Amino acid sequence: MTKTTQFRRRLAGLGLPLILALSATQATYAAPVDWGKPSAGPGESTVTLVNQDADGNPAIRFDVNGNAIDAHDGQIQRFGDTYYLYGTSYGCGYEWNTPGAPFCGFVSYSSPDLVHWTPRGPLFDASTKTWQKQCDGGTYGCYRPHVVFNKKTRKYVLWINSYDNGVGYHVFTSDHPTHGFKEMDVPDLAAPEGAPGGVNYGDQHVFVDHDGTAYLSFTDWTRGGDIIVERLDDTYTTGTGDWTRTNLRSTEAPTIFERGGTYYLTYSDPNRGYATTGTGYVTAPTPLGPWSGTGTSRDAWSVSDGMLNIEGGDIGLSRGGEAWRDYSFEAKVTPQRAEKGDYAQVGLVVRGSAAGSYQWLIGNYPHDGATGGNLTKLVPGKPATTEKLPMPIVTGQSYDVKITVKGSRIETRIDGQLVDTTEDTTSDHGRVGFRESQGDGEKARIDDVTVTAADGTVLLSDDLSGGLEKWDRPASTITGTNITTTSCGGQPTDVLPLKTGSGTMYLYQSDVWMNAKANEALAKHYWQPLEFNGDGSIRPIECGRSYDVTVPVRPYSAQKRPHAVETGDAGYRTHWDVAGGLERAQEITLPGAGRLRAVRFTTFQSGHPNAPLVLDLRRTGADGGGATVASVEIPADEVSWAAQWAELKLDRPLQVHAGDRFALVVRSATTQGAYGIAYSDTTPYEGGRALISHDGGENWTAEPGRVLHVEADVS
Repeated sequence: MTKTTQFRRRLAGLGLPLILALSATQATYAAPVDWGKPSAGPGESTVTLVNQDADGNPAIRFDVNGNAIDAHDGQIQRFGDTYYLYGTSYGCGYEWNTPGAPFCGFVSYSSPDLVHWTPRGPLFDASTKTWQKQCDGGTYGCYRPHVVFNKKTRKYVLWINSYDNGVGYHVFTSDHPTHGFKEMDVPDLAAPEGAPGGVNYGDQHVFVDHDGTAYLSFTDWTRGGDIIVERLDDTYTTGTGDWTRTNLRSTEAPTIFERGGTYYLTYSDPNRGYATTGTGYVTAPTPLGPWSGTGTSRDAWSVSDGMLNIEGGDIGLSRGGEAWRDYSFEAKVTPQRAEKGDYAQVGLVVRGSAAGSYQWLIGNYPHDGATGGNLTKLVPGKPATTEKLPMPIVTGQSYDVKITVKGSRIETRIDGQLVDTTEDTTSDHGRVGFRESQGDGEKARIDDVTVTAADGTVLLSDDLSGGLEKWDRPASTITGTNITTTSCGGQPTDVLPLKTGSGTMYLYQSDVWMNAKANEALAKHYWQPLEFNGDGSIRPIECGRSYDVTVPVRPYSAQKRPHAVETGDAGYRTHWDVAGGLERAQEITLPGAGRLRAVRFTTFQSGHPNAPLVLDLRRTGADGGGATVASVEIPADEVSWAAQWAELKLDRPLQVHAGDRFALVVRSATTQGAYGIAYSDTTPYEGGRALISHDGGENWTAEPGRVLHVEADVS
């Protein structure tokens, strides 16, 4: 008995009916978009924004071509009568902190109504050697494309976050909202720039106020995740030197919007890469502050019993010493147990200046291979390194630490023993100080501080019995109000104000990440209108399945796509397991006679498969005999990491009749990684069953209520 006959008999033996039907959802093509300058919008309509399936699972948003939207960590904007979704693409296989992973660039989608999205391609060519070197997986990456329109210059302005320069950003302009962006000069911001290639400043947002003034809000990693707001110049491409701090900590991903004369700044709280986190907010009377929240923390630095007590606060520096070059920095330090972790650690800072600072962390944090006692060195612009110390560091025990900087050499001694020598030329001058992580609640006690120049001159001596007048203490931090602890499965990206006939609607957006899995191309989107209390406070976010919103729309001119079979676009999720002996199939029923030309199946790769994806189209049922009528092998490097169509095109179109039944089988011999499916357990399709085989197609089992994302063309 042939394998195709076996396949036919096993399908027939499952005993479930095959009913001729069409999907209730008809996909459509979008009309061409007018690329003109922003203009007054047309009327309004109520649309449904679907975030989850009926069971509350994050659902795929498909574009008008039936592919999953692949644009992340960006924003939605509305220019003229068209909405634009901007984001970083991950479909080419970008993986954070993975050398060799390519950078996929920044892309956009357009929509007349927030529902039907048309892909518009890259904002600029990121495939060049320059951009790959600056942004690929061997670097810290490039993210957060945000676009605004400048009415004075008539230019669209794009800001992106990167880590290849001291300021952390690149700026572009274009005459169009979706393409043709050309890079401008590296922006100049008032906050001190770090070393080139450093993790200095992170996620940013550009806000344009009613009077046309633009402001950049951005994350300051040199201050433990504070957020800075700076007014931009008239071109929106660089700073003006007019700036302020919010004095937040352990936050990122800011967004500013205005409502009723109050400015709101939302942010990720706490900061986490590709993981679920909360959304908080603070308010101010102007974009430059003062920003306030639910409370202000006590001073991180205080003096008691003739000693400095530090509880968080991140970095505090000596009041003088900007010009100090070669010197020895000595102090008696007592690391104490951190609030968030069973460890103790004290940080000493030398050569703190606009170029950054050297931060030497001495403690017993449980670093792999260096437990018990270790020195973690934070060098400006370079990854952190950790060295195991020759002695243990005991929580609550005091140590005499001496750090000597001379030219490019930094020597560290603990209780008189030389424990480390480092050579580095990033910074050759600057102040001294101490650093305790605010986010982790690190604590330490400090006494008997001395700074001595190379010639023996005492530059600073403080037994800390007279207060802290010799020190610039860390600023008091503020805490905001959290409106969600999960951001509905990810991290906040933006809030879009939309003026309607009944007032302004504020559309909250977040990325529903895959919790730091390798394939973040599968991340979904969550969108919800914010609600406000009478006092202006934002109500908690509900993380609902869907929302009906009345928004400005452009009339949507559409035509039916010529697909004889569609299994719908609502409520689909992703899963990957097609590998080795595990195969999947979706049955379909053709609604009418004609010539079958192509079938398509939504898939993706994950984990770098080492064998091609195979699609087989087989007849099913008593009339078909189970014969394979067409097959195609698709090389792994031609399969996207995002959920996209894989096509089996028949070289010779097959004559079919109404009621003919087929199964599209998906398989691969890969021994690493897997290929994925887009499936729904809440979208009815009466034309066939989803099937699974765990033994290479020898035996098949139906998955009741499930449908895979498939379409077929008959003409």
